[in-house]
Amino acid sequence: MSTTTGREPEAQRGALVIGYGNTLRSDDGAGPFVARALELRGPEGLRIVEAHQLTPEMAIAISAAKRVVFVDATDLPQESAPRVSRLEPEPGADPLNPHASDPGSLLWLAKTLFGGAPEAWLVAIPGAEFGFGETLSPGAARASAEAVIQIEALLART
Repeated sequence: MSTTTGREPEAQRGALVIGYGNTLRSDDGAGPFVARALELRGPEGLRIVEAHQLTPEMAIAISAAKRVVFVDATDLPQESAPRVSRLEPEPGADPLNPHASDPGSLLWLAKTLFGGAPEAWLVAIPGAEFGFGETLSPGAARASAEAVIQIEALLART
């Protein structure tokens, strides 16, 4: 994970990226793939979390962030580009169940339990292959590379 040094651009200060998904299920690993790629590019002040799934404990880090970007794969093979959407805190079906946790629920937990819900976005990577495998399909790999650029641009302008 990157650490904040005080020298980072104001736009990235306090930013958190959470890339999540199962890296053993081909395109479902797009979220962690994007998180790793962002970490390798090394934008200063950007905190990166790579996870198999979202968990309620993440609400602590989310509440401390000024902005957060969630990155996950989605079963939309007909789309070729990542979809970026703004998120709002929502309680969801069961915000304390890690198997049912979603970004809106985590934002709601952060706001409810810790008093802070940052600006937030979901970057959905279209995938077509979700069977066993440790590599992304060509389409998901292209969309993931595009997502890295989109996330950097999103954080630079906010």
